[in-house]
Amino acid sequence: MARGTGRGLHILVVDDDAPVREALAAALAPEYIVHAVATSSEACALLSRQPVAAIILDAILGAEHGLDGVPQLRKASHAPILVLTGHSNEDLAIRAVWANVDGYLKKPISVQGVRAAIEGVLSSGEDASDPAVRVRRALEAYPPRPLGAAELASRFGMTEGHLRRLFRAAYGRTPRQYLAELRVRRAEELLRTTDHGVKQVALQVGFTNLAVFRRVFKRAFGRTPMALAARATQIGNAPVSKT
Repeated sequence: MARGTGRGLHILVVDDDAPVREALAAALAPEYIVHAVATSSEACALLSRQPVAAIILDAILGAEHGLDGVPQLRKASHAPILVLTGHSNEDLAIRAVWANVDGYLKKPISVQGVRAAIEGVLSSGEDASDPAVRVRRALEAYPPRPLGAAELASRFGMTEGHLRRLFRAAYGRTPRQYLAELRVRRAEELLRTTDHGVKQVALQVGFTNLAVFRRVFKRAFGRTPMALAARATQIGNAPVSKT
């Protein structure tokens, strides 16, 4: 099935659920030419005759796991792949990064959400095959997960030294430093928006050593996590002025 004549860019939807295929086609048809198939084998067959700009792939295709078909899709096309999933967990996030996908779409889908996701992958300009990009996405997929340089290097088939050099050249810091920044940014958000204690937040974002967490946090934000939590509490408890 192909629908839409807008920008002339072709989008491939791979989902075994016919209503989902129809919904995605309807959401994208005003802007794109949409092709929809039910299996990864059908997708590869279509890609052999029709180049596409992006692929939306359901994480579960009947009895098969959609991510198992990613290597074949990558051989057939260099288009970015968005995984469509009704679940959000560490195992899926990490597996998706190792599979070299470019992003997620969460069910239930919305017209605005699917259009924004497609626009995002089409405009990012990132090369999904770039090792530095893949390492960064692995770090961002689930920041609280313990993920050392040795595991990353092994997963991506390079030495730890080579991984650090590639990553630093691309992002100006080591993978370890980048992961620490991800974690403290999440911690800062939690301390501002929840009533969780400092120790609880530190564990939530992946710091098992509270002293290290305090030190990294203060270096990033110029104050201790306790001071930020206290300030957030004061603001939250402040009376609302009447005018």
